[in-house]
Amino acid sequence: MIAVLLSAQPLSQDPTIRTGKLKNGLTYYLRHNAKEAGLADFYIAQKVGSIQEEPRQRGLAHFLEHMAFNGTKHFPGKGKQLGIVPWCETIGVKFGANLNAYTSVEQTVYNISAVPLKREGILDSCLLILNDWSHYLLLEDAEIDKERGVIHEEWRTRRAGRAVQRLMELAMSKVYKGTKYEDCMPIGSMDIVDNFPYQDLRDYYHKWYRPDLQAIIVVGDIDVDKVEKKIQKLFSKIPMPKNPAKREYYPVGDNDKMIVDIEKDAEQPIVLCHLYQKRDATPDNEKNDEKYLRGDYIDNLIGTMMNDRLAELRQQTIPPYQSATGRASTFFISRMKESFSLSVSCQENNVLGGIIAAVGVVERARQHGFTASELQRAKSLKLNHDERKYRERDDRRNSKYVSAITANFLNGEPLISIDDQLELTRRFDREVTLEEVNNAVRELVTDKNQVAIMYAPDKEGLVLPTEQQIESVILAAQQLSYAPYPEPEIAEHLINQLPKPGSIVSEKAFKHGFSEWTLSNGMKVYVKKTDFAADAVSMRIQADGGASVFGDEDIPNFHLMNSAITDAGVAQFDATTLRRMLSGKSVRIQPSVSSRGQVLSGGVSLKDMPTMFELAYLYFTQPRRDTVAFASLVNRTHAFLTNRNASPRVDYNDSVRAIIYNHHPRLEPVKQETLEKVDYDRILQLYRYLYSDASNFKTVIIGNYDEQQLRQLVCQYLAALPATHKNEQVNWKNVPQIVEGSKVCRFRKKMNTPLANVGIYYSADVPFSPQSDLELDFLKRCLSIAYTDSVREEKGGTYGVSVDFDLNKDDKPNAMLRISYNAAPERYDELNPIIYQQLANIAKNGPVASSMDKVKKYLVKQYQQAAITNDYWSYVIWHELDDDADFDKDYCKMVEEMTAEKVQRMAQRLLDAHRCIEVTMLSE
Repeated sequence: MIAVLLSAQPLSQDPTIRTGKLKNGLTYYLRHNAKEAGLADFYIAQKVGSIQEEPRQRGLAHFLEHMAFNGTKHFPGKGKQLGIVPWCETIGVKFGANLNAYTSVEQTVYNISAVPLKREGILDSCLLILNDWSHYLLLEDAEIDKERGVIHEEWRTRRAGRAVQRLMELAMSKVYKGTKYEDCMPIGSMDIVDNFPYQDLRDYYHKWYRPDLQAIIVVGDIDVDKVEKKIQKLFSKIPMPKNPAKREYYPVGDNDKMIVDIEKDAEQPIVLCHLYQKRDATPDNEKNDEKYLRGDYIDNLIGTMMNDRLAELRQQTIPPYQSATGRASTFFISRMKESFSLSVSCQENNVLGGIIAAVGVVERARQHGFTASELQRAKSLKLNHDERKYRERDDRRNSKYVSAITANFLNGEPLISIDDQLELTRRFDREVTLEEVNNAVRELVTDKNQVAIMYAPDKEGLVLPTEQQIESVILAAQQLSYAPYPEPEIAEHLINQLPKPGSIVSEKAFKHGFSEWTLSNGMKVYVKKTDFAADAVSMRIQADGGASVFGDEDIPNFHLMNSAITDAGVAQFDATTLRRMLSGKSVRIQPSVSSRGQVLSGGVSLKDMPTMFELAYLYFTQPRRDTVAFASLVNRTHAFLTNRNASPRVDYNDSVRAIIYNHHPRLEPVKQETLEKVDYDRILQLYRYLYSDASNFKTVIIGNYDEQQLRQLVCQYLAALPATHKNEQVNWKNVPQIVEGSKVCRFRKKMNTPLANVGIYYSADVPFSPQSDLELDFLKRCLSIAYTDSVREEKGGTYGVSVDFDLNKDDKPNAMLRISYNAAPERYDELNPIIYQQLANIAKNGPVASSMDKVKKYLVKQYQQAAITNDYWSYVIWHELDDDADFDKDYCKMVEEMTAEKVQRMAQRLLDAHRCIEVTMLSE
């Protein structure tokens, strides 16, 4: 953090969080939180990661994380003794969603989340799992060998189609040359993963998994005193090793000469340049004071103001870059260095120009600082954020507390209460001066100790700058003199003259606690007051029609419509001005046109309700025409399309759409020649037509609003919208539908990482109902369990098989089941039959009883979590309005009454429809 002239003032820890340390060195954190009634989260955080590996162990920190789910002392997974995953699923804790872990360079964290504490034995068992993870993994030879394939497929999945990850690994060897970070990515070496001796993994485990580097975290609807005693009794038995290895935090040196590295990959679609200006990180033991938080506050302000200027430059007719951001951050992946980092997405025909322009924005801020009005907007944004966080302090989910606690244990971040955080923010808001901020900019931004990394496409005809050229233009741009930033005046009001208000002409009670208001212009408004979030209101205004209303000659215009409207701003305010006017407000709302409808959706804090309604009114009545913004959008889209198909994944997704929807012209990807046919005036004409008839729209408003204020705003703005009563509907002839019949389409493509990318799509007409939706959900989840057992665990053939479904009332056919996975191409012939066989097995014999039981427990628990959110009730009401179907009524009863026969029948329907399309891409 930037140093400021303050004496260190220690901060008080949040008194609602109990912490302690056992004699063996283990730390624990406990917090009661009743927001999610009857649920708790259990975590073990460890101050070790891949940086602790020896060369012979590359990848074993991450491998060990996997092994924690494959046999422990009390959950061996043998005979009648369940393993951790199957035991957790018996109580409704789903592997992946609620039961998971991650390994990074510096830390490893395991979690059992959203645990339903229906009996004390569940709490005891979860603590026992954490205890086993800490010290009692079995690490048996056979289980290690089975997991090698899974890890290899995770490596394949992460690398395939993600060129940046491959490029990042290459860059590390130069950026961190001579340091421990030179080769430390958690996924590691596949040669080691495939062949390491068993003892190497056990050596890492016994050396680094130990109580002085571990913290137990339990947050939720718990008795803190009782849980504390249980932790003290259980975890005190874990021995602390004699003469433990020192946990080192490895340094990263400074450099006088700029380090420059260019890495290229044929599958990298864009030119990305990252500039880092390094400085030493604040030691963990110096973070728990006001000086640190004040520096963090100032860094936040600088990032906000810098990014506003960088975004403004992007709006030019011929933008110098695709996008750019700058902020204070850690340096690349190392904890012991921080940096100011500038990231620039460059255009291929102007790489150096984009770098020069972005560096110029940063350098101008260093030379002249920011303006008083910029600072005031940034302060307002931060203050508004923390005030809203305070107002919603009783709505915090368990995960929010866990995030703060893990940051405290692993990184030394202060663990203060929301009350104290707001008090500090308000004080900083009053005390921090423009001079202090501008002095901090000059300390943060420098021309010393710099690292520049470029990730670029490797393709014929692309001429990239040399490392010397990159260094030269950056240094030259930093030596230029820049004029002070010209600060434009910002209007105070979005609407100077209010529209003539309409009225609510009738109202009645509706389902699910909603009220239906009919407005004088014919619009129907459905409102539901909730207290799930103390300071949040959501609004969605929606009508049928969308692009289906217009002919195929407008297809080029559909592609850019949404961006063309939002990039222009609204009314007389361009996008930059509008963004600045909304600083300090918690409001988001924007229009969107899809193939079958048009929407205006957003959310807001209570104090900014008027602003949301003003924006809604303006987006309906005064979309803005901005030829500069549109030209910028077209030019940036041209630049993006230059190398759009570099990633094989893009070609694959294009192929899936083309095959499933029979090459429907409305689903064709945007091409360079498409842009030449786009007509901006026609886009505006289409948009105005779609938003010209308020009577065709339904509006849903959910949240903790004041009803008197809401009525006034609805009448003033929504009821004042024009209406033509033309009752536009979806033109289904223009909506793509799934092709009939079955087919298998395989093709080959050159790939950097050998891969079989497989998607299997079943479609059928089924009765549209909540019951059918639930049957499909059960089928999806039972299939997922079967695939995890067979394809991942038994065969070690894939990192995971994804299963999902859609059920849409008006589509023909109306149901689709999607199954997809990645694997080694040489294993496609072995694994693919299993994918088909598992679905056929459910259709023939039904799902196994244990899978049905796991799904039931998970869905009941998930319902209890969802039903206390505004989003859930939005989902329910829109099904009522669009489909005349009640997706909430007796949901848990329907879950409990679901039978294997019903799920079997749904699987049979999908197979009997004889509509199965497989699209497979294999590497050459």
